[in-house]
Amino acid sequence: MEVTPDAARVLKLLAAGMTTQEAADASSWPRERVTALARGQKGWLLHPDTDRVYEPGRNTVTLPAGVAELADQHLPFELLARAEASNDPQLRRLAATVRDAMREIPERLANAREAAALAAEIRQLKKQLAAKEARYCELTGEQAPTPPAAPASRRVKVKTKRPGIRAWAASQGLDCPANGRIPKAVETAYDEAHGGTP
Repeated sequence: MEVTPDAARVLKLLAAGMTTQEAADASSWPRERVTALARGQKGWLLHPDTDRVYEPGRNTVTLPAGVAELADQHLPFELLARAEASNDPQLRRLAATVRDAMREIPERLANAREAAALAAEIRQLKKQLAAKEARYCELTGEQAPTPPAAPASRRVKVKTKRPGIRAWAASQGLDCPANGRIPKAVETAYDEAHGGTP
């Protein structure tokens, strides 16, 4: 017998210790339907005094395979749909927030998986590089060459030499303001006079 998500939720309520009436109230099922579902489960019995399910010789009630997962799988969506249909504006706003989060979660999970894969790849590449550097040292007796440093931005270089440019421009009689932006022509002349562009 195939169990629907609704039936799985009712079974989970019964296994958690609810009476058939409590499970009926929680699920909006008729009590007779809940009772029939409980009686249809292999190994389950209904206690005549407590109206709760039990399994003879066991302290707990075992859910059929896959029922717990099926019960949990659709519950958030059902609750969300109920909240979105509610007359309570605060509940609808909360549901909209949850819906937005549910759209964002798969993207974030995908990004996290990709980042983890990249981190693993980077670690592997670093190991490979270390092995190749060690082999290079073994073959040449020299330290492995270091990769060139990333070039600093032109703006940083200009800022660091700005006082020198201003002093040089003044000594050359070039028009260069004491503050603010240095004219491009002055920068170019300074670079040419001092061995090239930055």
